[in-house]
Amino acid sequence: MDGYDLKILQPEHGYRYSIDAILLAEFARLKARSRVLELGAGCGVISLIIARRVPDCRIHALEIQEGLFGFLTRNIRANGMEDRIIPIYDDISNTSKIFSPGSFHHVVTNPPFRHPVSGRLCLDSQEALARHEILIDLEGILKAAFFALVPKGRLSIVYPAERLSFLLTTMTANRIEPKRLRCIHPSPEKQARMVLVEGMKGGGTELKIEPPVFLNRGYGK
Repeated sequence: MDGYDLKILQPEHGYRYSIDAILLAEFARLKARSRVLELGAGCGVISLIIARRVPDCRIHALEIQEGLFGFLTRNIRANGMEDRIIPIYDDISNTSKIFSPGSFHHVVTNPPFRHPVSGRLCLDSQEALARHEILIDLEGILKAAFFALVPKGRLSIVYPAERLSFLLTTMTANRIEPKRLRCIHPSPEKQARMVLVEGMKGGGTELKIEPPVFLNRGYGK
């Protein structure tokens, strides 16, 4: 991957990472030696970028799909990150069984966000499980993040812009207060497609709206 000197293997068919994952990895504000949890790590691109960006951070990357977990472990080895990233083959809903409460300074997630459509979706396909709320929904992910975070710990998430209201209200209902928001637009004349949001466990109600991302002009320009 250009800019990060990373080798990324991913499925030729099925779920493949997109620019959203890269933008989320760059959006997350992390300090050196942070303990980080990625919920739904896929092939590991977000964890790998964060490991490159943030000195001495330690990342646990949780993934439930066997095929994607295989790519995750291979990518960790291919980039010599075995001492920085710990892959975990398990369900997000088991977060409270895997870790102690308050184990992490930061949680990052690019969650499934589409509702299953009866009769139009292969519920066993890799892409369907990654993109649709089949195994877990947003509230389940936020509950896992709240459990995992230290007090005042941070969550970074990417989500469709059209569901922003739902994201913000669900974060607040789960005691993760939105603190930063950045919209991702295809171009200046088009509506936002995705949003990047940072929340704080037990934070106050001030929300900072940052300059937008225009994909056809580069990050943040």
